[in-house]
Amino acid sequence: EDSTGALAPVPGALNKWFNTSLVKSELDYPRMPEVVLHEYDPIVDSCDLGPFEWATMAHDVFENYTFFDGFVIVTGTDTMAYAATALSFLLENLGKPVVFTGSQVPLCEPYNDARRNLIMSLIFASRDTIPEVTIFFGEKLLRACRASKIDTHRLSAFDSPNLPSLATVGITIDEAEHLICPPPKGALRVHTNMDTRTLTLRLVPGFDDAMIRHAIEAAKETNLKGLVLQFYGTGNMPSLKKDFISLLADATSKGVVVVASTQCQKGSVMMGHYATGQALASAGVVSGGDMTIEAISCKLGYLLGRGDLSYEEVVALMGVSLRGELTCLEDLPPPPFASAYQQATRRYTTRRQK
Repeated sequence: EDSTGALAPVPGALNKWFNTSLVKSELDYPRMPEVVLHEYDPIVDSCDLGPFEWATMAHDVFENYTFFDGFVIVTGTDTMAYAATALSFLLENLGKPVVFTGSQVPLCEPYNDARRNLIMSLIFASRDTIPEVTIFFGEKLLRACRASKIDTHRLSAFDSPNLPSLATVGITIDEAEHLICPPPKGALRVHTNMDTRTLTLRLVPGFDDAMIRHAIEAAKETNLKGLVLQFYGTGNMPSLKKDFISLLADATSKGVVVVASTQCQKGSVMMGHYATGQALASAGVVSGGDMTIEAISCKLGYLLGRGDLSYEEVVALMGVSLRGELTCLEDLPPPPFASAYQQATRRYTTRRQK
């Protein structure tokens, strides 16, 4: 708490907690790793963190990579999924664990979830079995680029809707070895530039085409590079919105990467399932698959920010799993009421594309 009693980041609070007798006795336990604490200055609320701060975190991991077995990043929960997802893309060929954590109840309260989350995150960061960017919260270790904050009041604030937990904690630590990404094939490479010239729109029934058109046209004047649209269900929209389809086709023809996402928390975009989805694909709209909105936004910003990729390459890579953020098309369940013929055709098309 700050001087007014409101919850706010307080410089030195975490360091003070680390030096309490109870915590020191826990960290001195023989099976616990040696811990070095670094606090950023100034310390800010998670809502004030963005691509610049994410790049700073990624750069710090890179600079200290050879000196530590793993890294724990403590931040506020409101934008943790975005920060952790961003680092999963910025840190290419990561071979050590980077674990994000935080708490719903702050450390200043006698009863809190911060202590357990932090202790378990340190344990996971000291193990070499899950060399990914992850989020530990409650009882679950989640792949960062699959996670979202789903609850503002419960201690299990994060979940991974389209991928099971990489590990769960009970009496023992149970790891899902078959879900862990394979070891990197090259040296760690850090990227520090994310293109922020993107726009995300969530459609609602009865939306006014003119308003969206004006928003997109205004954004294009500031060199819009990416547009993420949250459609209904499996990537559906009103079939009568012909002008809207034309607007998207015009945007893609001018080099704007347009990505279709679903408003559903669980499931995937299937653009060929409905006629409107097929029209979107014909307009050059890219499917976001079963990626979270955090993953789509951060992946798009990362790919556009690399500077060494063409428009066509960015579009193609949006449909490729780079950090385990996306389920391959052939591994997705068939769409509702799909016939055996449709399923077989889909498998055949997938093989042809390979």
